[in-house]
Amino acid sequence: ERIGLVGKFTVQELPYEIQRLVSGGLTEINPDGSVKPDMAESWEIKNDGREYWFKIKDNLFWQDEKPVTASDINLKFTDVAVTVVDKKTIKFLLKEPFSPFPVILTKSIFKKGLVGTGEYRFSSIKKNGQIVEKIVLTPVKNKNKPKIVFRFYPTEEAARIGFKLGEVDTLKEIVRPEELLNWKNVQISPQVKFNRFVAIFFSTNDPQLGDKANRQALAYAIKKRWEPRALNSINPSSWAYNSDVKPYDYDQEKAKKLLESKTNGENKELLKEIKLATFSSLLPVAEEIKKDWENLGIATKIKVVSVPSDDFQVLLATQEVPPDPDQYLFWHSTQETNIAHYKSPKIDKLLEDGRKELDQEKRKTIYYDFQKFLVEETPAAFLFHPTVYTISKR
Repeated sequence: ERIGLVGKFTVQELPYEIQRLVSGGLTEINPDGSVKPDMAESWEIKNDGREYWFKIKDNLFWQDEKPVTASDINLKFTDVAVTVVDKKTIKFLLKEPFSPFPVILTKSIFKKGLVGTGEYRFSSIKKNGQIVEKIVLTPVKNKNKPKIVFRFYPTEEAARIGFKLGEVDTLKEIVRPEELLNWKNVQISPQVKFNRFVAIFFSTNDPQLGDKANRQALAYAIKKRWEPRALNSINPSSWAYNSDVKPYDYDQEKAKKLLESKTNGENKELLKEIKLATFSSLLPVAEEIKKDWENLGIATKIKVVSVPSDDFQVLLATQEVPPDPDQYLFWHSTQETNIAHYKSPKIDKLLEDGRKELDQEKRKTIYYDFQKFLVEETPAAFLFHPTVYTISKR
């Protein structure tokens, strides 16, 4: 199998699906974002959530046929002390409780030489500097399984050219198939990525977009033509997902009233123009949003960017959703990755509490409140879950 993927990856940060072919992690993610044992047989949480004790499965072997022991688990984290308790037990001591910790342990574990526990092994890796260009995987025991070759392309355009030249037989996770839609003997299969959402991010540092009414007006003015709709920032398959949030269905009259509403009892300067930054893959979506906002009387200029930047007024972008509902990195006021620069003591407290609470039902209540409040405050207007395509030769 010859497969093409788009993206720049190092050996340490290969896509999850490739890592999993070669080796497991201590834990594994369920479809609803919860975790289950993988290389571990079980785990215990002690010391009020600061200690995690993992017991390694018996009869688990590396690809060199040596048994997996606790001392082989070479995971290193800042602010986490790792202790091998005995041959089959490993302890992680955290500085403070962190309930998503088992999700982090889904990362594949390798011995020296990239030896794993999976059905495939690395037989060759071609790199350009630190960036991987090509990987060849061969089956460890089941010789009926095919050899798999992964090629990595910097852009979708380069990937489509590679497909046309016969370098690969399948392209995965393509956003825009373009001219390949019309190729004969090509099969194109769509897949909705519920672990991603496309949204408009508002820079709340902007003098006019710091006003919640303006942000809500812009959200109501978008016709939301795209399916399936994204209502908030958490995967709809997640155990913590809350569908009972304000949907911001298209309502131009409401948008107009919000734009003209007063701030602190005083008339405010009307929002008349806006700069919308986006990426080339989302340009058709940006053009539709531009029409909607101009119908509201707001002149909209689109700027196509190639890399994420902090310098924007409004940004249309795709966001990856982590499997755990902890979104501290995206929305807490202290985080540089909070690209909307959104500051809310209430959201901060919910995010702080959610990552310390160990009881899943209590966490669910916290994240239900988080989603409801985040959507009400509108630092982002959530639009849809994107569809990607697998393109293969028949």
